[in-house]
Amino acid sequence: MRSAAIAGLSLLLMIGCAGESTGPGALPSSEDDGLGQLSGTVQGTVEGLLPVVYAYNTDKDLAYTVFVVDGEYRAVKMIPGRYDVTIHRAVDQLEGFDPQTVSIEIGPGDAVELDFALTGVGPVVDYAGGMNYPNAEILPYDEVYPPGPGRDILERACHGCHTIQLFSYNDASRAYPGSRGPKTREAWEVVVDRMYEAPAFGRAGKASLFDPKFLPPEDRDILVDYLAETFPADRPPVVVQLTREPELDYEALKKAMFVEYIYRESDEYEVWPWPHQVDFDLDGNVWIAYTACCIVRFDPRTGERTAFEGHGGGHGIVVDQTDGTVWYSGDVVRRLDPATGKVDHWVAPDPMLGSNTQIFDSKGNLWLSLIAAGALGKWDRATDSIVYWEVPVMRSRPYGIIVDHKDKVWFSDYHNGGVSRFDPETEEFRHFPVVEDDATTSIRRLGVDSRGMIWTSTWGNRAFDNSILYRLNPETGEVFRRKMGVPYAASYNAEADPDDNIWAANDNYLSKYDQEADAFTHYPIPTRSDSLKTTITRDGAVWFIYRNAGRFAGYGGAVSVLYPDKDDIPTLGAYHSEDSAGYQLSGYDGPPAPPVLGEERPVPLGAQNVDEYIDFALAAGIVDEEGAAELRATQPRPPSQEQQERIDRAD
Repeated sequence: MRSAAIAGLSLLLMIGCAGESTGPGALPSSEDDGLGQLSGTVQGTVEGLLPVVYAYNTDKDLAYTVFVVDGEYRAVKMIPGRYDVTIHRAVDQLEGFDPQTVSIEIGPGDAVELDFALTGVGPVVDYAGGMNYPNAEILPYDEVYPPGPGRDILERACHGCHTIQLFSYNDASRAYPGSRGPKTREAWEVVVDRMYEAPAFGRAGKASLFDPKFLPPEDRDILVDYLAETFPADRPPVVVQLTREPELDYEALKKAMFVEYIYRESDEYEVWPWPHQVDFDLDGNVWIAYTACCIVRFDPRTGERTAFEGHGGGHGIVVDQTDGTVWYSGDVVRRLDPATGKVDHWVAPDPMLGSNTQIFDSKGNLWLSLIAAGALGKWDRATDSIVYWEVPVMRSRPYGIIVDHKDKVWFSDYHNGGVSRFDPETEEFRHFPVVEDDATTSIRRLGVDSRGMIWTSTWGNRAFDNSILYRLNPETGEVFRRKMGVPYAASYNAEADPDDNIWAANDNYLSKYDQEADAFTHYPIPTRSDSLKTTITRDGAVWFIYRNAGRFAGYGGAVSVLYPDKDDIPTLGAYHSEDSAGYQLSGYDGPPAPPVLGEERPVPLGAQNVDEYIDFALAAGIVDEEGAAELRATQPRPPSQEQQERIDRAD
């Protein structure tokens, strides 16, 4: 062993030869050959302080984060290279210290020891949530939102979609959901009226964005006055102060390790892109749709990444593991063949028919959530065609989508506080309410456990500070609820791991709910951000996405993974569990899909249930008799079988 003093940082660096390390962190052979590890002690820790060690590999553009517990830390399975190692406080913590950084190198098989001594330990003032807000004044909630009737109305009607900081951070450079442009009273009037009077996304026959019952006529002017007086166009940006932390399990944090894989090409694009979710292929690689940029494949065992430039997409991505093609958002949906680089663009004349998320069933069909259209789509493998249904559920606007173990299709009803199910055999929809609060809410994603229970959580809610985890029994309709316990969580999804623990992606945290213990474990993520959909491997590794950090903290297209137990990582490769509802495609044994042509593929207009939906809209009061008659006269119908046969012959 050799040691060296690092001047001014109270650091001790020791590098051990390969094979010298023993104990829980010792490197086994096989896949781990050539990987390294980093460990050390930290002096000066106090109760209530949570330091993390962030080791950034400057050669590979990837990073490891571990927690300092009982004055010690350890990271394992580290890809060799040059590292900038920083110790700083974990996100969302109200005790801090002076951060320190030192550069080291970790070679194949090295076990490096790096010790720190903390300085400047003390309380810090921070703001709530996962967004990045530079140059803002931090104030208590009651000063940002003065109490009174106006605030009560705003919390009830507006916080179902808009974070607490969106109204107060008066800076147009921050995009939704972080901020908005300056507004006069007249501008606030326009916004408020559009939210509860106009059809959502301007689509005829659809309900408004939120239920007018949350803003009765006598409250409308009170809300507009409150917004105009509290958030005038010339008010400097302010943000709400963080005043509490969730309870943390330090023994769980001691075992945990995060790894980030980063792809930065943002300077080449007008829109700073960021992905929303990952998927895995049969070789253990991780795929993302890097919005407005490219499709990117990461090999988590080496850190190597491959970008398919010019093929940017939107929220969703899913790998067809029968042939390796990659389906992702864009147009109605897009399909990439990585072997040839060809992409099929499924295009409809109606731009509202863009898919938000996608999922395969066990028959090899691909289901699409069409959020702006308020519709559900299906790519039929046998016919190589796409059809869709209007969703006859008030303010459904399908967002996240899953297929349960019985091949029923479920989706979150973004703006109505519930989830809905579609039976492909009967073509029947059923809505299940889950939210109890009499206020606007939004639900982004959902999951299903091994017993067929449906799980979801609230992203937007009253005062944006009451995220709840929900379990729905599809057979009885019974709903089980648990408060998340994370301040301003903005919970994005709920997904079961192989042991039926439920994982939620929140602002600044991943949270695990243990059904047997009826208890949460919260893991602060490596950087301030809202975190998007989890995708969990057969080994229990939890992959997820940064959104805000991707856009404003320089991460670009980052994918991250949490290993809850760094000493139990069978492989760094990412594989679906064949028993998971996220991988129903494992049950498919039919013929392969047609090849990717590299062409535009037409999607004809006309929902499968046009008249049924119009009947629903009339009965629900979305349209009157005159409006219903107009819809019947103007809405396109799907091609008849004879027409479709002629189209197919022409193609």
